[in-house]
Amino acid sequence: MTLSEAIERLRAAGVPDAEYDARAIFRHFGGFREYELVSRSISSDEPMLLDAVGRREGREPLQYIIGECDFYRERYFVSRDCLIPRSDTEILVDFAVKNLPGGARFIDLCTGSGCIALSVLNNTADTTALAVDISPAALEIARKNANRLGLDSRVEIREGDALGEAIGGEVDAVLSNPPYVTDGEYTALDREIYFEPKGAFVGGEDGGDFYRAITENYKNSLKAGGFIAYEIGAGQAALLGKIAEDNQMSCEIINDLGGRARVAVLKPL
Repeated sequence: MTLSEAIERLRAAGVPDAEYDARAIFRHFGGFREYELVSRSISSDEPMLLDAVGRREGREPLQYIIGECDFYRERYFVSRDCLIPRSDTEILVDFAVKNLPGGARFIDLCTGSGCIALSVLNNTADTTALAVDISPAALEIARKNANRLGLDSRVEIREGDALGEAIGGEVDAVLSNPPYVTDGEYTALDREIYFEPKGAFVGGEDGGDFYRAITENYKNSLKAGGFIAYEIGAGQAALLGKIAEDNQMSCEIINDLGGRARVAVLKPL
């Protein structure tokens, strides 16, 4: 198969950036260097490459096919057992990196691949974390990523339910990118989304089930000056404001570069 043929197959399948994805597949599975991919006539019959083109043609996300994903300043292993790290979540990480005190201890709920906890640890001094997820398979990916980044000694990775009682004792912060898509919204998402675990997306009828439970259960776990920081959906600022008010907390909303609400920071009044 030539690179040109791969591009055309992906384009015909409706893949949004067919040329980028085809080049990434040829680079990863064919061992081609970037300068070699200038020519679309370059070809390979490597079985894994041909299989990868077919998988992407079926709209499986490129990150799962390659098994890795860039996020913040790190590169992470990913699989279909965990959510694919997205650039939107980097806003939450960046807030934590800039606002956690030196030597802080924090908890990351719904950790998935571990990207939030591990990127915060990797970019702060003397911090430690507890990373929690309900999925044992996702936690295996998080452990692989902690090992890859040399952070095993600074993170405890534990199975647990974010909707359950608080664990981990006192912390300087609670971070979470919980499921927050509404039941109705989930049915209208892009085709690629359905390759990812549904439980990592759906947060109840209004998308707020996890926000309510985590806030109520963990507000008393915060040390003086501590905070809870969530990734939120574009239309959920008012929902988080109400949850904060119900729990006697303030709520600061941080927008992404497109002006959409992306992070909510809750602090005790």
